[in-house]
Amino acid sequence: MFTQIVMMALLSCNGQFTTEKEDRPCMCGLVRQGTMASLSTDYKGTPFGSLVPYGVDAEGRPYIFVSTLSVHTKNILKNSKASIMVYKEDKDDPFNSQRVTFVGKMVKITDAKEREALNTAYLKKYPAAKAFNDFGDFHYYRLEIERIHYIGGFGDIQWVEWKDYKKEWKDGKK
Repeated sequence: MFTQIVMMALLSCNGQFTTEKEDRPCMCGLVRQGTMASLSTDYKGTPFGSLVPYGVDAEGRPYIFVSTLSVHTKNILKNSKASIMVYKEDKDDPFNSQRVTFVGKMVKITDAKEREALNTAYLKKYPAAKAFNDFGDFHYYRLEIERIHYIGGFGDIQWVEWKDYKKEWKDGKK
């Protein structure tokens, strides 16, 4: 009954939420540069999957740019609860793969200044989006994070407070 976005990311950063394996990125690193998200929304009680590119705002919150004509956006409008999972596959042992799940609600960005900031970053990351950037049915939706669950690998499991993630995100920008 909720929306789920799964982001595939391959990144790195230095920070508090790291694993024992040195070749693995920390939690914030998993979020920074991934590009595609698998969006699964509630469609008549059944998950509906689709792929969407995503961005991340200055506080580390994921956002998407989607059309109101799409099924996944219609589903978000019916039920804004969402889960976004970032994943980095361990090709040798998929059970040992890193992942972080953000739980919260998708909110439409209506503030013009905030929308412009997201739009600038999004178009830098996805220049092809300029072709439909001015279409009236496309809007930005951001996940307002309520909970975070991080798995750094098999047996490395922890809940992370939003304030700790936000601090880590900002510190990782240095």
